[in-house]
Amino acid sequence: MTYDTRERSIADGQPIELYEFARGGVTSRFTSADSDKVLASQTYTSATLQRGEIETSAERARNALRITCARNFPIADLFRIAPPTEIISLTVKRVHAGDTDAAVIWMGRVLNCEWAGASATLNCEPVTSSLRRPGLRRKYSRQCPLVLYSQGLGQCNVTRAAHSTATTVTAISGLVLSVAALADKPWPGGFVEWETEAGPVERRFISSHSGLNLTLSQPFFGLAVGADVTVSPGCAHTQAMCNDVYSNGANHGGFPFVPRKNPFDGTPVY
Repeated sequence: MTYDTRERSIADGQPIELYEFARGGVTSRFTSADSDKVLASQTYTSATLQRGEIETSAERARNALRITCARNFPIADLFRIAPPTEIISLTVKRVHAGDTDAAVIWMGRVLNCEWAGASATLNCEPVTSSLRRPGLRRKYSRQCPLVLYSQGLGQCNVTRAAHSTATTVTAISGLVLSVAALADKPWPGGFVEWETEAGPVERRFISSHSGLNLTLSQPFFGLAVGADVTVSPGCAHTQAMCNDVYSNGANHGGFPFVPRKNPFDGTPVY
């Protein structure tokens, strides 16, 4: 029997909802049913999950989805210290007991998590939120507006691997990470990345550095002394840094020689 037939029936429907959370190539599968379910050779682990109503309207804010779970739910734990680096996408499916025909009823991503007592709430936005993209963003400014390491026509095109340092962690103290070796690079504004035990990569931006000590922007977990990390430098987006550090002056996106005098400020003499 097809999903549509069971869904429209008066007494034959036995709906089961399945939740797929994907992060950095790793997918975690859960179901709100009272026991584990298997669909297409994939096991969905039973968990205490309760979602809000699914709406479809022209107002994106009303299309958001809230999922209430236990405070120690694995996905909620990812937000306990700091938001994860990788986007957590969510697909909610609906299937009827005994059938293999499942329908996708909601798609989007997890934005954040709220804790209250013994429960937690995952706030999710729909996939249509990806339409909120900026328009033209290039400005007539001295500094370069391009994202460091971005690749493609009209982009920065600096190769990150050519300037990054692979090293190991020697000490951890709060937000300060000490590493075994660093090259002579402008590390503030760059980032440290490492692979977690679960597989996804975590990144933290570098606020400042002194010697072999890097002060990171946010708390982190899953990183211990002796772990391998990759440190990538930042950029001040000036022409001097583009030339001297990255030898990339031809791709500098700023206008360093823009006149300091504004011809439209009302002064009669320009």
